[in-house]
Amino acid sequence: MTHLRTLLLSGALALAALPAAAQHDLAALRAAAESGRTDAAAQTAYGRALLQAERFAEAERVLRTAARLQQDALEALYDLARVAFAQNDYGKSRAACRLLERKDRRAALTHVCRARAFLVWNRAGRAFEELEAATAAGGAEFELQLALGDAHRLRAEVSEAETAYRAAIALDARRPDPWVGLGQLYSQSSRDDEAVRAFRQARTLDPNDPMTAFELGRLLRGAEARRLLEAAVAGRPTHVEAQIALGDLALAEGDQAAARAAYEAALARTEADAAAQAGMGRVLMAAGDLEGAEARFQRALEIVPNVPDVVRLLGELYERQDRTQDAFAQYRHANDLDPRNPAALLAAARLALAQNRDVLATGFLDRLLQRHENLAAGLELYGDAMRARGDGAGARRYYDRALRGNGDVDRARIQASIRALEQQPTRTRVQRGTAP
Repeated sequence: MTHLRTLLLSGALALAALPAAAQHDLAALRAAAESGRTDAAAQTAYGRALLQAERFAEAERVLRTAARLQQDALEALYDLARVAFAQNDYGKSRAACRLLERKDRRAALTHVCRARAFLVWNRAGRAFEELEAATAAGGAEFELQLALGDAHRLRAEVSEAETAYRAAIALDARRPDPWVGLGQLYSQSSRDDEAVRAFRQARTLDPNDPMTAFELGRLLRGAEARRLLEAAVAGRPTHVEAQIALGDLALAEGDQAAARAAYEAALARTEADAAAQAGMGRVLMAAGDLEGAEARFQRALEIVPNVPDVVRLLGELYERQDRTQDAFAQYRHANDLDPRNPAALLAAARLALAQNRDVLATGFLDRLLQRHENLAAGLELYGDAMRARGDGAGARRYYDRALRGNGDVDRARIQASIRALEQQPTRTRVQRGTAP
C-alpha cells in the first residue's frame, strides 16, 4: 500500500520544468500570483507549489484559475487533474479527466489522464489500454512515458518501468519526476544504492521537493537523513509517513522528545495509523509508561493485525511487567509471523536464560539456528546456555563460532566469557526449563 501511495504521488506531482529555486517559495509565488491575477504562468507556478505541499483545496482553486486564463488548454486541465490524482480519489480523477474529454476526447493527453485515473483505482490493465491509445494518438510523449513507467512499476515490471523512465529523461532532462520514479522502482526492488543515486539526481533538479526529501531520508542514516526528513515534514506537514519516518529515526538516535513530537503530529492527522500508534507505544515504553504503551500496541494491532514487530514489542513489554509466560507467547507468535527475523527468538532465549531455564533457551536457539546457522548473536547465547549447564567445552565452541559469525556481536563480552571459562573448573548442574 505504501508503494502504491508513493506511486500515485509521483505521478500526480509531475511538474513542468520550472526554476528549482522558484518551485517551493510559496510566499513569493503567492505574491506573484496575487499581483498577476491574469498571468497564467504565475497562477500555474503557485498552484503546482500548493499541490506539492498537499494544500489540495487551494491548489485546485488556483489551477482552475490558470486553466480558465488559458482557455482550458489540455495541458492546463491536466495540471488541474493532478490535484485529484494526488488525493487518491478515483471519482474526482475521472471527473477531472472528463474536462479533457470535452476539449479533445482523442488527444494523447486525454488518454494519459484516464490512465492516471485507473492507476488511482489500482487498475493497471485498464491504464495500459489508455496508454496504448495515447501512443496511437501521438503527442504528450513525456507524460506518456512517465505514466508508462509508473504503470509498469505498479506491476513490479522492473525492466519495462526502467526503460520508460529513461525514455522520459531523454525527452526532458530538466524534469525530476522520472528520476523520482526510478528511485522508487529501485527502492521497491531492494536496490538501495541505485535508489539513493536516483533520488539525489531528482533533488539536484528540484532541491526543495518534500517527497524526494522523504524518499531519500528514509534510505539514509544519521544527520543527513534527519535533515531530509525534517525538510519533508516542513514542506508537507500533512504527510503522515514522513512524520513516522522522522519519529523512527529520532527514536533510534535516542531523541525521545523529537520522536514523540513526530508521532503526535502523525496521530493528529489520523488515529488509524498502526505505525504511528506503535511508534508512540515505543516512546511510552521507553519512558516507563507500560500501561500506556500496551494500549498503543493493542490499538496498532486492531488497525493492522499480526504485525510481527508490534507483537514482539508486546512481548518485551510483558517481560518488563514480569508476565513471563505472556512474553514467551508473544515471542513465539512474532517468530511464527516472521521466521526470517531472528529478533523474537533472540529475545525469548535471553528471557529464558535470565530465568535460569537453559533447556527452554536452547530450544529457542535451536529453532533460530536452523534458519540462521551462523548468526553471531544466537551463537553467543548458545554459549551462555552451555556455560550455564557447566559444559565449558561446549560453551567455548559456540563462543568461538560467534566470534566468526555474522551480524553485530559484543566481541569483548565473548572474549571475557572465554577467559572466565578458562579460570573456572567444569561443573555440571541440573538442567532446568522445558523446550519451547
